[in-house]
Amino acid sequence: MKSFLKITCIFLLFTLLLNSCKKDNQTEIVLEYPLLFLDNMEIDEKNIDSLIVRETLDFPTTLEGDLAKNNTSKEKIKSAKLVFMRIQVMDYAYDDSSKYSNLKDLSFMSLDIKHSNIGQKLIASKSIADVKTRAINLDLEDTEVKDYLKQDKFRMVVKYRKRRAMPHEMPFVISLRFRIVADPL
Repeated sequence: MKSFLKITCIFLLFTLLLNSCKKDNQTEIVLEYPLLFLDNMEIDEKNIDSLIVRETLDFPTTLEGDLAKNNTSKEKIKSAKLVFMRIQVMDYAYDDSSKYSNLKDLSFMSLDIKHSNIGQKLIASKSIADVKTRAINLDLEDTEVKDYLKQDKFRMVVKYRKRRAMPHEMPFVISLRFRIVADPL
C-alpha cells in the first residue's frame, strides 16, 4: 500500500512538472477597447414626435497601440462586438441643470455605426422612460463591427424621438466598449 501511494505521488508530481513546462500557444487574443466620444452632439429643441437623425464627426480608431501591446494588429482582428454603450447628459451645460439636463424628454434613441466604404449598421437602441435620468445604457444589437474598427475612422448616427418640446439643446457624450478577438502575430 505504501509503495502504491509513493508511485501515485511521484506520477502526480511528474505530470504537474510536465504540464507546467509546456509553452502557452495562444490561439487568439481577447481585449476590451473603450472609447469616449468627447465631441458633443446636440439634441434638436424644436421637432416633436418625429424621428430626428444626426451624424457625428469622424472618430478615429486608435487601436494600433493596444493591439501591438497584445502582439496582434488590425489585419488579424477576427471579431469585434459592442459590449457596453452609454449616453450621458453633460449637466454642466446650463445653470439650471437639475431641471433640464436629463433624458426624460426623449422617448426613443438608437445609434448606428457608419463608414462610407462599408455602409451603416444599427448597434444599439433604447426606449426611454418618462422619468428624470442623466444617463442610459443602451440595449445592444449583436452586430459584428470588425470592418469598422479596421478603418482609420468611423461615424455614429444618432436617431431619437422626443416626447415633448425642450427649452434648449442638450449636449451629451457617448461612451462605449468593444470586445475584440484577434489572432496573434
